[in-house]
Amino acid sequence: MYNTPTSMFRKENNKVHIVNLFVAERRDGNLTNLTCQIAPGVWTIMTYEDSWKSFINNYVLERDGRFYLVDSNLRKHRPYFQSALKEIGVSDDNVQDVLYTHRLADHIGNVELFSTSQNWIHLHDFFELDDYSQSLFGHSFAGEQGRVGFFQFKNLPTYTEGSVAYYDDKTKVCFIGDHLHFFGVPVDQVVGYQEHGRSELLNSLTTWLHNNPSRDEVRGFMDATRSLNDWPIEILATGHGPILQGDVQVFLKDVVQLLGTYVDDK
Repeated sequence: MYNTPTSMFRKENNKVHIVNLFVAERRDGNLTNLTCQIAPGVWTIMTYEDSWKSFINNYVLERDGRFYLVDSNLRKHRPYFQSALKEIGVSDDNVQDVLYTHRLADHIGNVELFSTSQNWIHLHDFFELDDYSQSLFGHSFAGEQGRVGFFQFKNLPTYTEGSVAYYDDKTKVCFIGDHLHFFGVPVDQVVGYQEHGRSELLNSLTTWLHNNPSRDEVRGFMDATRSLNDWPIEILATGHGPILQGDVQVFLKDVVQLLGTYVDDK
């Protein structure tokens, strides 16, 4: 119901507007930056990084007039990031918390725009930051799972030691960061089943397994992915590329099965 196929784009003044869902931009006919609603009270801000040929995703959630951000994009995309926040209605006065899925630059790139008291990151990743970056985070949290405000979280220590997935019970959206993502996959549809993206991700995992990673590494990835099925996820909000909706738990089980076959064969 929140699908945004190309046919919904409407061009005005060299910008492409998504009907009822804010604004997308194109350059040379290609989709670059976009902001749209993916669920009631939840928006994605997606910027296109030319050097990577991939989208970078971050998210905004509104609850009772207050806004909660998940990640803050890459520093070089700050102008669009700030304009998108304004378009959604986010201001300095109504941001409650900014939660980070992990410590890498394309996810914490605009952390200094927010008060240190608003910024949250898992303790394992906090310890990996330099001194200046640590000073920008007023809160850290620890543990394999728990809550940060009304979000549930799970530590997925595979991409970084402090990588985290957040889950909102009300919208059933899981913000998974880079644990599973569609890096480099074109965005023809922002939110949807993403059959092509699912196949590409499984293919990339198969390629990784052909490179003979350690059994413990694969088991850790498998166990972290399996843990996500504790949540009745309806939308998987990824760190890069298209956003998954529909049969999310089935897809997670497919990933676990693929990884499990490798672990059992070693």
